[in-house]
Amino acid sequence: MAIDFLAGDAVLCQWRGGHIWYPGVVHSTNGASIAIQYSDGSSEIRPANQVRHLDWTVGARIHALWPGDSKWYDAAITAIDPNGGALTIRYDDGVVEETVLARCRSF
Repeated sequence: MAIDFLAGDAVLCQWRGGHIWYPGVVHSTNGASIAIQYSDGSSEIRPANQVRHLDWTVGARIHALWPGDSKWYDAAITAIDPNGGALTIRYDDGVVEETVLARCRSF
């Protein structure tokens, strides 16, 4: 399996091989494994089939951490900072907030 990721690529990765995708950056690749530095500061090595390029665009559905109770809620991206570090999201209840990648995940 060819790895088409380079160090510094923005990616989504299945944390510990689970079904939810978290944002991060490729640190390095080695054979069929990719070292990931997640946006929340954690890191791990995952097989290439558990990594994909960050594909979030305006309108994408995500989960986001609500600051009031630190629980995950469904939301949609309404704007993306050109530098890629911040998102504006609208929770399904209509609340709009600016957040960072580290507080979001894909399902």
